[in-house]
Amino acid sequence: MGRVSRIIEKSDLLLEVLDARFPELTRNSVTETKILRSGKKLILVLNKSDLASKETLLKEKKSLEKFAPCVFLSTKERSGIRRLRETIGKTASTNRQIVIGVLGYPNTGKSSIINSLRGRAVARVSPKAGFTRGEQFVRISQKILLVDSPGIIPFEQKNEFELMLVSSKNAEQLKQPEEVALELIDWILLKNPEAIKENFGIEETESEEILEKFALKKNKLLKQGLPDTKTASKLLIQEWQKAKIKI
Repeated sequence: MGRVSRIIEKSDLLLEVLDARFPELTRNSVTETKILRSGKKLILVLNKSDLASKETLLKEKKSLEKFAPCVFLSTKERSGIRRLRETIGKTASTNRQIVIGVLGYPNTGKSSIINSLRGRAVARVSPKAGFTRGEQFVRISQKILLVDSPGIIPFEQKNEFELMLVSSKNAEQLKQPEEVALELIDWILLKNPEAIKENFGIEETESEEILEKFALKKNKLLKQGLPDTKTASKLLIQEWQKAKIKI
């Protein structure tokens, strides 16, 4: 039995951690189908909500809540954890001890959410029968055990832009960082036309011109003062992956 199937089988409730900036890209339909077919309950947890506009969040919430309960939070700003705890309580609604499995693509902030739910006084519990050494139980209350299993859903997407977008590939691992950076700029402009100006003070609207201006602002130059767009592309990607760009 695969790790994901094992987590689903042993859990009463599943949390699927998504990136609030692009939830559809970080959802896993195969896993969601397994959860629903097994009769288990599911909560969609959209982390990094501080990096998305209120308009984007409201639009996504309206769509996602048709499928499962949805909670927005930001572990960086420590907001939404109480709401998540309340949703877990309402969804579980049981007097017995329950097990909660946490699923999510790498870099969606799953570990941060686990740590936030644990709190300071919570101790790690030894693995239970049926789980591998990589899967640990963490007690977050008297009645709730949480399955801590980092990296349980491998990201197999081969599109370099999408791999970069969800931080599965960093700038140094990309074959064509400049093309990916230009695509990132176009994607940001599509999501929020004012985002480039708000983040960098750049008013150009074409991706090539924006990248050149970004290089100049960051003092990334070639000989004769020309913008070094290749180096600037890697820097732009790094800033995105370090959550320094809000859309």
